Amino acid sequence: MAPAALLSGPAWAVLAPEYYEEARRSAPNHIQIAVEDVDSPNGGMGACAVEGTVVKVFRGDLVPGAELAFEVACYDYGTIPSGPTLWTDYDALSEAKFLEAFMSADPEPRIALDQVEIVMAPRDTPYCDSQSLYCESSVDSAAREEACGLAGRIWNWLGIGAEECD
Repeated sequence: MAPAALLSGPAWAVLAPEYYEEARRSAPNHIQIAVEDVDSPNGGMGACAVEGTVVKVFRGDLVPGAELAFEVACYDYGTIPSGPTLWTDYDALSEAKFLEAFMSADPEPRIALDQVEIVMAPRDTPYCDSQSLYCESSVDSAAREEACGLAGRIWNWLGIGAEECD
């Protein structure tokens, strides 16, 4: 499965895949982060300021417990512009508990060429491959039983739908 950033919305004129793969291969840090705070982008899209704590280190000199402040290219509304940016949906990002990221070695690390993935929980092995764009899905796709609401019961009573309310 491709990174969530690739699937988070339409993208036009992105870079060739090898550029994103190279960003992963050459990123000094490959980590998982517990998300603590996310600020919305100005004007519907742009940089979302994210604060979090490193929980797993797969490569690099960051250590578990290190507090980070960094930016993720995200959108809340509007038309996604053409270009190489891989946009992350703000709603998904603001609800995320954990991220897996390829980051620079700067004193304040930055995401390498938008290579960040929302993940369900930290684990001992990465979700994302550092040699390709593959990221194992961390989305819980199990079917959930939902209670039937009033509207569903009425539709069911009228016999025009809402079979899930039987």
